[in-house]
Amino acid sequence: MKLGVHDLMLKQNDKTNQEFFEDTKKLVHELDKLGYDRYWFAEHHGYKSLLAVAPEIISSYFLSITKHMNIGAGGCMIMHYSPLKVAEIFKTMAELAPGRIDLGIGRAPGCGVAETRALNHKFEDKSPDLYDEIEVILDYLQDEKPKDPIYRFVKAVPRYNESLVNPRMLGSTGKSAPKAAEWGLPYSFAKFFLVETPAEVFKQYRSEFKPSIYADKPYISMSYKILISDDRDELEYLGKSFEYFHIQQNNGKFKGIIDPEELKDYHFSLNEQAILKKGYDNNFLIKGSKQEVADILEKEIEEFYIDEILCFAPIFGIDNRISTYKSLKEIFN
Repeated sequence: MKLGVHDLMLKQNDKTNQEFFEDTKKLVHELDKLGYDRYWFAEHHGYKSLLAVAPEIISSYFLSITKHMNIGAGGCMIMHYSPLKVAEIFKTMAELAPGRIDLGIGRAPGCGVAETRALNHKFEDKSPDLYDEIEVILDYLQDEKPKDPIYRFVKAVPRYNESLVNPRMLGSTGKSAPKAAEWGLPYSFAKFFLVETPAEVFKQYRSEFKPSIYADKPYISMSYKILISDDRDELEYLGKSFEYFHIQQNNGKFKGIIDPEELKDYHFSLNEQAILKKGYDNNFLIKGSKQEVADILEKEIEEFYIDEILCFAPIFGIDNRISTYKSLKEIFN
């Protein structure tokens, strides 16, 4: 089982921006040494606690100081950019770190309407599903001439990468899975976005997959919020902060990771308890010992035909986050 990180760059509330980035350096270095397969930086705008506003820049930096992992955007929110610009950014990265560049293609804005307008005031002119623009990006990545007359006579430079960019279709509802199958793309599903999606979506993706230059067989990765500890007291202590973030996310708020000390006397309301129950029942978030988490993931892998687990760990304390990632690696060793 391949393992990766889906990092929303969620800041801990008692950290400065610089301290947070230093913690991220420590984490990325550690996971590169542990043998993780990839590290993705998400793209969000307008939330002061989500610092991944420029995943292509962050990715380029970490590619230069790591040796093994694939690194990239998970995702690049293409509604904000020209397909040509997306292709040229990632083709350039592919020359700097051949074979290690991932482009997670996202169709959501990753922000509110005001931020979307500020990023691209012509976004309302774009086709609502963005599949035409994705097709242009895929053509450019393999140096094919796009059908669209706007892009047909323009080349994406640098040409003829020795190793292609690795594009993946991202999703959080299952709606883009058929297109991923049609175009022969790996499909990455963000389960921690709290959408219940039937296993049939993933079965259909596998049955309808058409091999391409990007992938010769279907490939599914799935992202979860995960906290692992074999110490029950530590699990419950860190778990309250972990769960509090889940409540924030469910309510559309991203206020950062809160110190568990601040939550010791906090009692979840009945409504919040129901949100947490739904989260655990659907495995949007997973908390437990190594064996408990292993049992849950084993069932998920079988039900959803998963080839790779991506972990998002909104856990207080960088060493605690590293501990969960180490435990996850040990489960699959």
